[in-house]
Amino acid sequence: MDIYTKMAYLKGMLEGMDFEDKKEKKLFAAMIDILDELVEAVDDLYEEQDELQEYVESIDADLEDAEELLDIIDEDLELVEDILGIETLEEEYCDMEGECDCESGCACGCDDCDEESDIIEVECPECGETVCFYDEMMDDEGEYDTVEILCPKCDAVVYTFESELIEDIDDEDIAF
Repeated sequence: MDIYTKMAYLKGMLEGMDFEDKKEKKLFAAMIDILDELVEAVDDLYEEQDELQEYVESIDADLEDAEELLDIIDEDLELVEDILGIETLEEEYCDMEGECDCESGCACGCDDCDEESDIIEVECPECGETVCFYDEMMDDEGEYDTVEILCPKCDAVVYTFESELIEDIDDEDIAF
C-alpha cells in the first residue's frame, strides 16, 4: 500500500466515524489535511531528487567525455612537439642564493638560467595571424630534412626549415 492509498483510507475513516463532538472531527480533519500536504511535499522532493540524480549523471558522463578529449589533445600535442623538436620545459625555481641547481631555461632569472630558447614569430601571409615557435627545432641536426610550420588558423605554410641549407651555411667560411 503506497502513501496515497493510506491517506485516502484515513480520510475515509474520518468521514465514516461518528464523533459526538464536532470539534474533535475538525481537529482530526485538520491533522489529516496537514499529513496530506506533507505527503505531497515528500513526493515533490522525491521527483526533484530523481531529476537532480539524472542531471548529476549527465554531468558525470560529460566530464568523462571531456577528460577523454583532453587526453587525446595532450597526446596530439606531444606528437606535434616531437615532430617539431620542441621539448617541454619544466619551469623550476631556485632561491638564487649561492649555486643554482636549476636546469638551463627555467624561469627563476638567475645568471645560470638565462640561456633561454629564442622564440621566432612569423606572420601568416594568408590570414595575418602571428605564429610563434621555438628555434630549438633548427638545432636538431639530421632528425628531419624539412620542417614546415603551419598557421593554426588557416593551415598555410608560414615557415619552412630545411636542414641541408643550414649544413651548407655551416660548411662555408663566412667572414664578417
